[in-house]
Amino acid sequence: MKSILVACSLLLFFASCNKPQNPPTAVLDGMFTAMKNGQFNDMKKFITQSDIALLEAAEKIMSQLDPAGVEKIKSRMTEELKARSKNLEYHFKNEKVDGDRATVEAEIIDHDPTLPAGGKTMSQTFELVKENNAWKIALSNPGNAMFNSMKGNMGNRKGDLKTGVEKLQQMNPDSLKMLIGKGLQALDSMDKLKNKQ
Repeated sequence: MKSILVACSLLLFFASCNKPQNPPTAVLDGMFTAMKNGQFNDMKKFITQSDIALLEAAEKIMSQLDPAGVEKIKSRMTEELKARSKNLEYHFKNEKVDGDRATVEAEIIDHDPTLPAGGKTMSQTFELVKENNAWKIALSNPGNAMFNSMKGNMGNRKGDLKTGVEKLQQMNPDSLKMLIGKGLQALDSMDKLKNKQ
């Protein structure tokens, strides 16, 4: 009898060790909090290692051509993300776990004062995967389109970060430098529009 209790206790212990520490909803909450605080490095804690590696590879490729320009773009994207997410209110519901995959439905309300009637409400289903026994957001999954700014706003149809990095690697250095310059010009244009408002 004692050996049966010990065996059951060990099974329960090992079962609890394989359970991720934070549920998918907590991971999304952490991601939204990091977005609101403009903490890009904290946001990386909530995405898959493969997505982090691809983001860093893309940054490295572009930084070799124009390190100051890339830093400026990165800083401005972080500021923009923080500004755009500060007015967000979100509610998570219907967390569903199926093995190493999970989905969480969210209602996101944008209380941007420039929007009519007190804001805009959106519904989104986020997709997460289990990685090293922790839930992570996979940026390349179509359900996670809201986080496009982290992957260069490639959109649903171009959500494959790996393909994007491969295209950067194959791109002519002069064309890539021109692309960085256009990105900086777009950011400057956005600033001018904001200052007029």
